Amino acid sequence: MSSPIRFSIRSRLLLLTSAILATALGVMIFLASALFRNHSETLIQEYNLSLSRLIGARVRSDLENLRSQSLMLTRLLDQDGLSAPVMESYAGLLFAGGTRYIYVSVATRTPGGTRVERGALHPGASGDRAALERALSRAGPELSPVFQGLPVVRSLEGEWPALLVALPGHDSRHALVVLLDPQEFLRTPGDQTDLFEILLVNDTGEAIARLGRDAPGANHAPLIETLLGSGATNGSRKYESGGETHLGAFQALDFARLGVASAVRADRAFEAVYFIQEQNFKIMGVVLLVSFVLVFLFSRTLSRPISRLVEAVRQVDRGDYHVQIEPAHRDEVGLLTRSFVSMARHLEEKELLKDTFGKFVNPEIVRRATRGEMNLGGERRISAVLFSDLRNFTKMSESLEPEEVVHILNGYFTRMVRCIHQSHGVVDKFIGDAIMAHGGALISRGNDTENAINAALGMRAALGEVNAALEDRPGVPRLAMGVGINTGPVLAGQIGSEERLEYTVIGD
Repeated sequence: MSSPIRFSIRSRLLLLTSAILATALGVMIFLASALFRNHSETLIQEYNLSLSRLIGARVRSDLENLRSQSLMLTRLLDQDGLSAPVMESYAGLLFAGGTRYIYVSVATRTPGGTRVERGALHPGASGDRAALERALSRAGPELSPVFQGLPVVRSLEGEWPALLVALPGHDSRHALVVLLDPQEFLRTPGDQTDLFEILLVNDTGEAIARLGRDAPGANHAPLIETLLGSGATNGSRKYESGGETHLGAFQALDFARLGVASAVRADRAFEAVYFIQEQNFKIMGVVLLVSFVLVFLFSRTLSRPISRLVEAVRQVDRGDYHVQIEPAHRDEVGLLTRSFVSMARHLEEKELLKDTFGKFVNPEIVRRATRGEMNLGGERRISAVLFSDLRNFTKMSESLEPEEVVHILNGYFTRMVRCIHQSHGVVDKFIGDAIMAHGGALISRGNDTENAINAALGMRAALGEVNAALEDRPGVPRLAMGVGINTGPVLAGQIGSEERLEYTVIGD
């Protein structure tokens, strides 16, 4: 008496299909999300790096332009002296470009220290001019390096949130002092600061200018440490700060030891990833429901044909491709059955082709060709190429009957090919009595030259066996063989036409 069925095929199919679909879709969603997240992270880091490079190049260009103008202005001061018309004229040129330049002045070195002269203020600037000039006076002692030819860039503290730039003049007595609006100075043409934060960092690690969504409280110390300590001109880094993950990149400037950094919070960068993941889970729920209904309706018509297909698969797995099954229904399962039978026939033919052509072509070449991996052309490889030929073969073939020559060659080639194969070589072709073989072109084992030498030594020993077998045959001379080996670069691949291809190597 058969044991009772605890679960029907329908129930098991429903449970199994639901479990497989849920697992597969869940894994797929998580993997897709992870891949999308990794891809997005790569793109964001590339954009971060491009943004920091772009802003760094623009900042450096602006500062270099100011340095050139500093030389020009200080020469004018030597000629005409510092006058209001000269300063107003020069400042007008800078102010015409927008509101990024706030104040322009000149610093003069005196016996008592550094004095910042009264300069020109942008007409659109808001704030107390007297407070600005007091802040500049307090910053005067910090400008002394500029008279030694070193640019000074720092944040101006006090009532004026500005960026102070002091640039050497053409001599050691005067220097150009410019105050810039840090927001306008760092702003990009596309203005991505709704998502990214831009920092201008000095050589002490201080963010002297900051622009962006996280300003001013976000802490990007790990990124700044990498900028200062890595020694690289640019790079990127993922780091934790304040309990949040950031993606950042930096560009070091070869001007006043400044650096530009661009950063974005990971949760903002990956908002699209989380949204798509949520939508995918909703889609998974719908797919599971639809699949459950379909499997429930069609499970009875599936079980028996599937069982027959499983048995047929086992038969093919055992190497028996002669499958005899007929479709039970004219539906998808029936089409699958017919397709499987057709596939088994093709596998049988393919296996027969492999077995047949394996005697004419290297089995690895056959395997790749049947998979469609062998194309017209080739690739550069380092290969050890071996040539061998029989000495005085022409004279021997003239003295013997053709049948006897072929018989001798077949015995000779059988032993030689065995030596080549035992040394992991590939027989390329037979050219009369010559053999061309190579190692490393198709599959390299790391010691292809050694294998070729071992093959040659084996062939030399095997030649003795061939001559020993020919001693009892009158009129057949002893065979002598020459072997040449060369290792070097070759072009390995299929040579010929689309209708007739041959795998070989071409080289010196």
